[in-house]
Amino acid sequence: MKRTILLLLSVIAAAGMMAQDENAVQNVSVMELDYMVKETPRSGVGEVASAILDVLADQTTTEEPGYTDALRASVIMALGNVRRFTVTDGRQVSPNENTNIIADGTINYISITRELKLASNKKDKIPQFYAQISLTLNLKDAATGTLLNSQVFEVNKSGWSWVNSNDTAIKNALESLRKKVEKFYNTAFPYTAHILERGVEKKDKQKELYIDLGAAHGLQEGTHFDVFVIGNIGGKETRKQIGRLKVKSVEGDEVSLCKVTSGGKDVKAALDAQQQLLIVSTD
Repeated sequence: MKRTILLLLSVIAAAGMMAQDENAVQNVSVMELDYMVKETPRSGVGEVASAILDVLADQTTTEEPGYTDALRASVIMALGNVRRFTVTDGRQVSPNENTNIIADGTINYISITRELKLASNKKDKIPQFYAQISLTLNLKDAATGTLLNSQVFEVNKSGWSWVNSNDTAIKNALESLRKKVEKFYNTAFPYTAHILERGVEKKDKQKELYIDLGAAHGLQEGTHFDVFVIGNIGGKETRKQIGRLKVKSVEGDEVSLCKVTSGGKDVKAALDAQQQLLIVSTD
């Protein structure tokens, strides 16, 4: 919950200044991702020792700027899968008056590590690979150039198994990066909804609710929402999470039926008390 609120503060507040509609689609133009290729001479004592250890371990790591375009294509795909983004390739279509956001950034590294590992016969050694990627992605207001958000996305060895080729290692890393970028911006640029009508109730729990988002917003079955009670302390708005929803079916352009997956009792109590509720998507 804290992470969601921080993202709302860092990105949505800035994006909200560009459009009055809190669920407005943002037109994003993806510009260059500059690769800051690092020179890798080994001159220090520690670097020499590291090189010797690499050789002894039959392991080498190389930077791979040749995959820059593949990484950029993955970023474009990821941003294109963000529900509130419409994405254009800034190399092919110049930004115009319809562009809300410019995306650019720096590729910190794309590297592949190769290591000779024992084969299943325990006698021969065969090469195995894994790839690591680090990308700093910036979103800027297209009209003013104001930085809206700068985020580092990294894919490293943790959680990956070794594979048998360079290309497979890169493919796996790019897919992981794509998912990270897509998830981050779907969370940072959420849908916000309001309750239209109560649905099914059972005893003291709310089981279903109708919200004011639907096909016109690209909403899909399975989308999750957090339910917040809106309060006020010292003139400042507060939000307290009391439940979660999952879209059960899209009923129309601006209507969807949601199942209350947690907090049904608190949600019903808040509705009975006519408290102000806000619904914010989480994925």
